[in-house]
Amino acid sequence: MKIKKVVLLNKEGEIIETFLKNNKKENRYASSEVYPIVVENYIWDKKKQFQSAEKYKDQIKRVFYQDKVDEKVKTMLQDDINRLELIKKFSYGKDVLEVGCSDGSASIKIAEIPSVRKVFGIDIRKSAINDGRKLIKDLVRKKEIDKKTAEKVRLENYTVENFPLNFGKFDSVCAYEIFEHMAPQDILPAFQHLYKFIKNDGKFFLSVPNRFPNKKYYELGRTRWKWFDHRNFFSQASLELFLKNFFKQIKFHENYKKEKIEDGIYLICECKGKLYD
Repeated sequence: MKIKKVVLLNKEGEIIETFLKNNKKENRYASSEVYPIVVENYIWDKKKQFQSAEKYKDQIKRVFYQDKVDEKVKTMLQDDINRLELIKKFSYGKDVLEVGCSDGSASIKIAEIPSVRKVFGIDIRKSAINDGRKLIKDLVRKKEIDKKTAEKVRLENYTVENFPLNFGKFDSVCAYEIFEHMAPQDILPAFQHLYKFIKNDGKFFLSVPNRFPNKKYYELGRTRWKWFDHRNFFSQASLELFLKNFFKQIKFHENYKKEKIEDGIYLICECKGKLYD
C-alpha cells in the first residue's frame, strides 16, 4: 500500500488541504492511497458526549421493518441490509462481544449463526439498549427469530471505556460503525481497552464509513461519512496502517461482489493474530 496523498480535514470531514506525492495533481481520491487527518480538535466533556450519543440514533432496526419506511429511507437502507447480511457470513467462534451495538440489530444477526453460543452487546445509550430488547421480543413474537436465537443475545448499557475486565475474553470482538462517532483523540484509548477482551487466538471485526467511496454513491445520495455525530473519518489506507500496529493479519471484505475495497461505501475488515496480550 502506497500513500500518494495526505488530506487535511476539518471536523465535519471536509477537505481543507491536500498534499500530493511528487506534486503530481490528481482529481481522484482513492481510499487505498489517501491518508486523512482531522486537524480541528473536539473539546468536550463526557456529559456532552452522552447527550450527543442520545440525540443520534442510527435506527438500523429498520432493516426488520422494511415495509414501514419511505422510498428515501429504502434507498439508504439497502446498504445496511447488505452490510448485515455480509457480517452474518463471518466466522466468529462461540462467544462474541459487540461494542456500540445500538439497537442490537447486528448482535441479532450474529446470534442467528448456529456456531455462535453467546453475543454480548453493549452501548453507551440506555435508550438504544431498551430499543434492542424490545426489538428482540417483537421479532420472536412475529417468529422472525426463534427463542433460542433471542436467548443468545444479552444487551447492556456500558461505554467501551468502562466495560469491566471481569467479563473475560471473547472469541471475537466487533466494533461495527462506532469509531466514526469518536473524536480522534479518543480512539486509541478506547481501542486499547477493548483489545484486552480479544482472546490471543481471537478475531476483531470492524466497519466504518469510507471517507472516499466511489463517486456513484454521491450521485445516488448514499454516502455515509457525512452524517450527524460523525467525528472521525477513515480511508482504507489509514485504517489498515492503524490496525497493523495490533494484528498480524488484516483482511478487507468487499461491500458488493466485484466492487473494489477502496470504492465501497463501508470499510469492513477482519483482523487476527494479536501482536500483544
